[in-house]
Amino acid sequence: MSNFTVNGVYSYTSANIYSYLGRIPSSSLKLERAFDEFNITPKGKVDDLKKLEKAMYAEYSEQVQEQIENQNNEKVIPWAGLMAQIGVRATGDYEKDYAAFNNAIDLLSQSAIDGQAMTYFAGLKSEAASVFRKTSGEQPPTITFEQYQAQFLS
Repeated sequence: MSNFTVNGVYSYTSANIYSYLGRIPSSSLKLERAFDEFNITPKGKVDDLKKLEKAMYAEYSEQVQEQIENQNNEKVIPWAGLMAQIGVRATGDYEKDYAAFNNAIDLLSQSAIDGQAMTYFAGLKSEAASVFRKTSGEQPPTITFEQYQAQFLS
């Protein structure tokens, strides 16, 4: 078991750090920077680590909540780019957009006279098979709490 010294005075055991933060920093300097980053004045007590974990988790939760709000406020249409390639504007309504895409691609495919155009439209149809799929409304956060912690402690 090793000790980490912060500000040259306060010492924390690696076991205590791990039990509250879930990981061991690569150096005392990293732990010191984490305390500074979250404006926590170390006093050499376990409560300091509890405060650090609480502050890190609060900031992480705030970031995740912000991501969720941004996702809910912005209507991202996964198939909009694909539809734009054939000159059709996406509405966001899955059924209407899927029907509009299929109608347009069928018309374009019928008018294609050379092999290159036919190959291009066939490629768009294959891409549509993966792009046009119903998705669950909620997506996981782009960063886990463990990854978030690691940026302060690694």
